[in-house]
Amino acid sequence: MSKEELAPFLKWGSCKSQDQNSRDVLELQVLETETFPTAYSINIKVLQKVDGNWKEIVLPLKPNESNNAILLQQWQKNENKGLVKPGKKFLLKTWLAKTKKKNWPIRRFVLEF
Repeated sequence: MSKEELAPFLKWGSCKSQDQNSRDVLELQVLETETFPTAYSINIKVLQKVDGNWKEIVLPLKPNESNNAILLQQWQKNENKGLVKPGKKFLLKTWLAKTKKKNWPIRRFVLEF
């Protein structure tokens, strides 16, 4: 699939929760297991359940300009456990928090397979 044919990227702007106890929850399904780079991030192709229908999207696992590798690390950890397989459904829970040292905003993630 060429860059022109890529599915839309997940936009984090719709995930607004700032409460770890009330996280945004995305229902996803593994489409492919091979990550791929773009000029902006390391990505994976998944299906997202939106209004009861599955839609193909590109899930950015780590932006190139950011040190935040939490989602990529979680993906790799689950991959090493053998949980990442085509067709496998999982939940991505996310919220905005603050960094410990400088109190900057940072997106946190939890993957549940």
